Amino acid sequence: MRYIGSKVLLLEHIENLVKKKANDAKSFCDIFSGTTAVARHFKKDYQVISNDLLHFSYVLQKATIENDKYPEFRKIKKSLGCDPFNYFEAIQVDKEILTEKPFIYENYSPNCNSERQYFSNENALKIDYIRQTLEKWNNEGLLESNEYYYLLAGLIEAIPFISNIAGTYGAYLKHWDKRAQKKLELVKLDVTANNQNNKSYNTDSNSLIKEISGDILYIDPPYNSRQYAPNYHLLETISRYDNPEITGKTGMRNYQDVKSKYCLKREALNVFSELIENAHFKHIILSYSTEGIMCEEDIENVLRTYGIKETFHSTKIPYRRYKHRAGHVESNLHELLFYVQKDK
Repeated sequence: MRYIGSKVLLLEHIENLVKKKANDAKSFCDIFSGTTAVARHFKKDYQVISNDLLHFSYVLQKATIENDKYPEFRKIKKSLGCDPFNYFEAIQVDKEILTEKPFIYENYSPNCNSERQYFSNENALKIDYIRQTLEKWNNEGLLESNEYYYLLAGLIEAIPFISNIAGTYGAYLKHWDKRAQKKLELVKLDVTANNQNNKSYNTDSNSLIKEISGDILYIDPPYNSRQYAPNYHLLETISRYDNPEITGKTGMRNYQDVKSKYCLKREALNVFSELIENAHFKHIILSYSTEGIMCEEDIENVLRTYGIKETFHSTKIPYRRYKHRAGHVESNLHELLFYVQKDK
């Protein structure tokens, strides 16, 4: 999934740091999980705790972190006579087969109700059909909880492949991108089995940190003033499917309840300090950006204050994804990796 701040390109560096500094660890917490790329990567080796304030991230976590195997779908297969992925792939959707108001179609594809063109009419209707069908199956007891979240995650992961956007959902394109003309197909997500009691949360990180403990705490907070919620409002609405009040040209949902203090210059350092102070984890790893609201010196001071000073370590990594076409990297733009050991 295309996602601001994704750490896919940083995984190798994080893993090297973990092996060097935390080779005694058995558990790993990804407390700002986003697309779950980091949590999924480390699940093969550790018991995992994951968390994010956004609901669509929670769905991805439930599907890939709490799930420890590919769901069997016994009840729904018996009811349908086929696998639910095959069912959704084959179904031809029109407004007549929808039993409820098609919220995505009416608000995010161009028709008599809307000028927005995030999705083609066909794909928007199919999104509505899948969401309504998943709720129906779930309410009828045809899906186990892990199966429900797995199918919903398959839809969430599929949305970017047919979205008419440049990168985020803060705006839609005025012309139709080739991507948006493709037909929606649910994504079958890989599930790593580690035979552990992995746990996922959908709450504020600074509240959760007081309730959990473990070995490695990985922290990847927002680093600038751009809130994630408005940039991914449509994924949140599809995930929740709660028919929210929407406003503006882009059909934005209210996101006051999921605003992050880490995006506010006057608040970021305070909430970060509080997080580290309350962390009951032995190894703390933070990834941040040189473009971030908090400066390197302040971050170091916090980590040294609440951690064992002698164990503090930091490194700078050039942003590979910001390479120019000529192949060089801007020298002043780096990803920062911090480590400190802390007594639980």
